[in-house]
Amino acid sequence: MEHHLTTYITHDTLISALGFGTQENLEAIRSYHSGITLQTDKRIADTPLLAATLSQERLQQQAEAIGVSGYPRMEQLFILTINELIRQSGQTLEDKTCGLILSTTKGNIDLLARHTEHPDEAVFLWKMAENIAGYFHAEERMHVISNACISGVSALIAGKRMIENGIYRRVIVAGGDLLSHFITSGFGSFRSLSSRPCRPYDSSRDGLNLGEACGAVLLSSEGTEEHVILSGGAVSNDANHISGPSRTGDGLYFAIRQAMQEAGTAPQDISFVNAHGTATLYNDEMESKALTLAHLEQVPVHSLKPYFGHTLGASGIIESIICMHELKQGVLFGTLGYETAGTPMPLQVYATHKAILMKHCLKTASGFGGCNAALVLSLPEYQKKGMDTPLPDVRCTREVRIENSRVYVDNKLIFHSEEPDFGTFIREVYKKQGVNNMKFYKMDDLCKLGYIAAEYLLEGKTFAPQEIGMLLANAGSSLHTDIKHQQLIDRDGDEAASPTVFVYTLPNVVSGEICIRHKIQGENSFFITKAYQPERLKEYARMVMGKGKLKYGIIGWCDLLNDTYKAEFKLLEAGRCIKG
Repeated sequence: MEHHLTTYITHDTLISALGFGTQENLEAIRSYHSGITLQTDKRIADTPLLAATLSQERLQQQAEAIGVSGYPRMEQLFILTINELIRQSGQTLEDKTCGLILSTTKGNIDLLARHTEHPDEAVFLWKMAENIAGYFHAEERMHVISNACISGVSALIAGKRMIENGIYRRVIVAGGDLLSHFITSGFGSFRSLSSRPCRPYDSSRDGLNLGEACGAVLLSSEGTEEHVILSGGAVSNDANHISGPSRTGDGLYFAIRQAMQEAGTAPQDISFVNAHGTATLYNDEMESKALTLAHLEQVPVHSLKPYFGHTLGASGIIESIICMHELKQGVLFGTLGYETAGTPMPLQVYATHKAILMKHCLKTASGFGGCNAALVLSLPEYQKKGMDTPLPDVRCTREVRIENSRVYVDNKLIFHSEEPDFGTFIREVYKKQGVNNMKFYKMDDLCKLGYIAAEYLLEGKTFAPQEIGMLLANAGSSLHTDIKHQQLIDRDGDEAASPTVFVYTLPNVVSGEICIRHKIQGENSFFITKAYQPERLKEYARMVMGKGKLKYGIIGWCDLLNDTYKAEFKLLEAGRCIKG
């Protein structure tokens, strides 16, 4: 299939602290209204904190109105936003040409509190997604992306690729996250929360505010001049640190460059940049360097975090929705609270709304695990022809499997231990490899499993950082470590949260550790599925490798919960390019 198919965003909706529905949110932003207020609800934190929370009363009313009040709150939000999208568009998910992609970092994680011994099955992201997809009769066309704070942008990019390659004609992409002790205590342990409304890019910035939200868009291969086009998108990795942004900005720059190349846009074509803009010291610093590397330092930049807070897996979706309406209305929304430039590389930031000529905008995101993402949104009259990227032919050149205290390479047993305990077994394997990386002992068990599998997979291989990518999946997300984090705060309160534990409560951190070890800066994505689907991963890897002109791709399964574990990694190498 040709890859120059246009992907339109035809309908959208969102629920946040600012309102229920896109128009309520837009009206609030136009009025310089922030959803960030002092929260004293013990539901989300032991002590008061500034955050943007949505109306629980209104959520309950709307959930009751459609008969889903018995679902967990996160599932209620997803169902409400998707329902509204269906109402607007007339598109039903029973239509087998329509796919469903969900993005989230923690899903129903609030259900884990005080229930770590026997977690509710809905804590598993695949089960949450199964419940949502089941409501709409779309179980076989459901995909889940959990890629830290770039999840929403990653999901939009994935939807675009599925349409381009003829998998679906339309895709509903929805992203959501809610606040709970699990989330707030974790960010608090990093000392990253501000005691005042966040001020991105300002010299006085001192941290972020969290928020909760859910948003959904309909992507379609058919649209009109009234619809915004998703014209480019890319994902990269810093290969630098699992919790701290790169100090050079090169990882985010790689994603920006590739997204703009795909869209056929030059710096002078970009009307504005909606950046991640968390108001943490190093995130904003890194973004200023990345945008300068991309020659975008003269382009207006803004952050929407002062309105919504940082909404995690929802942020990429809801912020892209606002960007679409800015493009169509010719207005750049001001960065609330901004006063004095505070980044090492100067940026064009405005505190007030500004009318500008609109053509294209760039949306960026970054997250734990060193992941970065960028996409380009375009008005149809300014759409440019981007790069055609035929799919490469790929072949598997090495396989690694680890399970039941055994390691197999290309189905040959190369290591066997009589030790049933995973921790002891994995240390034995590590010592056998003779690798000297003391950080290995600080990783959580899931990362240790993936780390060892990658060591065997890439042994003797040489590659440039930007010519290899990685797509991993599992069923358990990071639940093994989630339980440890939840037990700490259940027992001793929010103050007991440990940053060295919390950083591993995201499944994509496995990819981050592997990227750091092997200097991998190509695309990384993490999918959640009930069972391993290697052919689905391989097909998506072909899309990723084509888009990123990658020579190598890692696909695999990496799952661990208690002493049940399995890693199955494949190394793919690109051959000749074909049309489909």
